Amino acid sequence: MTKDDLIFLINTKKEFEFTYHRKNYNLTYDRDDNGNDLIVFGERFQGKKYASFGEFMNEARIENHYFREMLDIL
Repeated sequence: MTKDDLIFLINTKKEFEFTYHRKNYNLTYDRDDNGNDLIVFGERFQGKKYASFGEFMNEARIENHYFREMLDIL
């Protein structure tokens, strides 16, 4: 997956699931109380919410690795 692929998934709100080290991760979407879009990422049913793409790219992790560093292997 490239960064452009990820941006497309987020802009079109397409869900994405994958397995890494026998753990299931997913990328989904939600809205906060004010109606703002949120990105939800993490292990299945344990996702953390991110308010923006920048926050997601700077903070999202897969185990001890930043998500952005793992894009090439997904």
